[in-house]
Amino acid sequence: MDTASDLWTPPQLRLFAVADPKREVRLLADNAAVTERLKGYAISRPELMTIKARDGFPLEAILIKPVNFDPTKRYPVYQEAYGGPGLSTVRNAWGGSRSLYHQSLAQKGYIVWLCDNRSASGKGAKSQWTIYKNAGEGELRDVEDGLAWLKKQPWVDGDRVALYGWSYGGFLVQYALTHSKSFKVGIAGAGVSDWGLYDTVYTERYMDLPAANPDGYKKSAPVNAAANLGGKLLLIHGLADDNVHVQNTLQMVYALEQAEKQYDLALYPRSRHGIGEPSLSRHLQQRIQDFLTANL
Repeated sequence: MDTASDLWTPPQLRLFAVADPKREVRLLADNAAVTERLKGYAISRPELMTIKARDGFPLEAILIKPVNFDPTKRYPVYQEAYGGPGLSTVRNAWGGSRSLYHQSLAQKGYIVWLCDNRSASGKGAKSQWTIYKNAGEGELRDVEDGLAWLKKQPWVDGDRVALYGWSYGGFLVQYALTHSKSFKVGIAGAGVSDWGLYDTVYTERYMDLPAANPDGYKKSAPVNAAANLGGKLLLIHGLADDNVHVQNTLQMVYALEQAEKQYDLALYPRSRHGIGEPSLSRHLQQRIQDFLTANL
């Protein structure tokens, strides 16, 4: 399979001969229909870049400016992050439906910002294991370092920044909104609110046993910092989620209520770890966009 020539080129699938790997047998899929359809839309060209963290570590990033970008204006920021070990969101490749969604936000006047923290960067075990026994702190530090560069740009409104994440990204959003004042809005989908509630095979690989690392578990749990919530938080969860169980969000809801902190909540009764039904997916995207409009 050919890699995309840039971030806005759908990939092509070609068959090559085993005996002569340079000889193309046939073109299986050129995605010409997708490319042709995109010509009818106002597209903002994604920009790949590298930002240095405070210690010099290179953070890969993608910047999508609003359609009809005017450098004399100041725009709100929608940042999307996963943050979990070894799974980057920044790739020099066609991103499919996420690329289309990001373009829809650019059309609405948002700066779209993706910036991988080092543990998510795929740059080797040394980077990935920076989360060992202390999930959240290092990831947030890198996210804030990337955002610090963005906020220095004259066309960015640094007081209007939204952070979105799902799964580990949902954990990162909850952690960021309770440990940082950098974000006006947080959208946390299916996030872990306490690592003591998550799959032990995954959790104990990075956090060690609860008995061996009680302080790490306590520090990394957003439920324990709910009283420090800053900004507006939208929590999203599928009630049939068999990966990150819904108790994570319900425990966070209870902690926020105990702290007398307001929040927004969207629940999907028949959905699992992802919201896959087309009608529900559309409902979710509209819910998110309404939340951004109201609060950002």
